Amino acid sequence: MSTNKGKDGEMRALRLLSHIVETEEGCDVTRHTNTNTADGGADLVLEHPQGLIPYLDNIAEGGEQQSPDLSEAPRVKTRIDVKTTESKISPDTVKKFAGDIRRNPDCDGHVLMGGTALSTQAQSDFQVIQDAQAEVGKKVVYIPNTGIKNLEQHYTALPDSSNDGEEKT
Repeated sequence: MSTNKGKDGEMRALRLLSHIVETEEGCDVTRHTNTNTADGGADLVLEHPQGLIPYLDNIAEGGEQQSPDLSEAPRVKTRIDVKTTESKISPDTVKKFAGDIRRNPDCDGHVLMGGTALSTQAQSDFQVIQDAQAEVGKKVVYIPNTGIKNLEQHYTALPDSSNDGEEKT
């Protein structure tokens, strides 16, 4: 690990997103900027079929893991904001996350990842943001560290589809 905790957290999320991109049809991921540079609040963006984020959120919560058929779904973008912390997410972090939603109008989804949970006030603030964004057709999700682990376990436990039995040269 490097001495840059934020970058390490982003790279962990990028590894996870790479597994998702390899497994799920119609997905791609981009990393817009380096950590600690002006990024307009869009460090990681996942392009995917509409409907994938609720499926990923369900896996993160430890629920149903059967992949939905999204082959006909339109492609959308989801911004992923990674917080590398072992404590609860604060209301200030949620407020900044909400501000970055407005700065990324081309994203239909917004995911806040990291922390052990949202603090009580942050949870209340986050619910207000989710409700307001749902009214305009945007999906807003929080995935704590335990949810990240659930997603990592799910996607790394799947068979490697890149290895078809033939040695690659």
